[in-house]
Amino acid sequence: MSQSLTVEFTKMHGAGNDFVVLDNRWYRFSDEELSELGAAWCPRRYGIGADGLLALTASDDESVAYRMRYVNADGSWATMCGNGARCLARFAARAGMGGPTLQFESDAGRYRAEVPDDDAAPVRLYVPPATRLTSDPELVASVPEGLEGLHFVHTGTEHLVAFVPDIEAVPVEEWGRMLREDSALRPAGANVNFVAVADGGLQVRTYEKGVEAETPSCGTGVLASAIVAVATERVASGRVAVRTSGGVLHVGTDEVSSGNGQYLEGPVTTTFRGTVEVS
Repeated sequence: MSQSLTVEFTKMHGAGNDFVVLDNRWYRFSDEELSELGAAWCPRRYGIGADGLLALTASDDESVAYRMRYVNADGSWATMCGNGARCLARFAARAGMGGPTLQFESDAGRYRAEVPDDDAAPVRLYVPPATRLTSDPELVASVPEGLEGLHFVHTGTEHLVAFVPDIEAVPVEEWGRMLREDSALRPAGANVNFVAVADGGLQVRTYEKGVEAETPSCGTGVLASAIVAVATERVASGRVAVRTSGGVLHVGTDEVSSGNGQYLEGPVTTTFRGTVEVS
């Protein structure tokens, strides 16, 4: 990127979880360059503003439509982003890469998305079964008082799920940062989800690593929260409604062994399109 280049991008969000989306089939930025762009573009006051950068790249596997790459707001790489994957699927469908069903690769494996023609309709992401579900994981730091259960689970990336009696009373920035940085979770760390059971569904607030702040919603965090809530019999299996500050998402928790019944579903919105000059 030694010469000045005008780059087209699309700004999208899934339930308030927002992204700068780039079609890297044409620009072919390297991993190092994508990391630099993510760190430069994502800051709210100094860049475009986003929770992360989504890059649609070509795949060597002809059985999938594309490969998804995701860079956190701080320039670090993440293996999967659930809301980002849903946004990128709609972006790919609009780019003529197929639909209504799209298969794609990610650093967390292969996924499948259903993208209706109606832009107002939700996008559904089918996900592999969660792994490494652990109750009361051993952490080095003291766990804050007031938690009603702490669990670790991997839903494409690492998550802690902490159940609380009152979701609004949780100091998410303080507790989330403390748990996320626990030395027992190094080097990857973990996103931290605070979860309350309400009206047969869930309320979730998430502190995201890579953003290092609370985000309006986190797709893999919503998945993690619903999966743990079902496993601990806090809610019934099936279609679980999860309310975040950015909106309501739904998680399908049935047939998790097949990878076909477990899904994340919710709205996808294109905010605007623009260009930015890089050098």
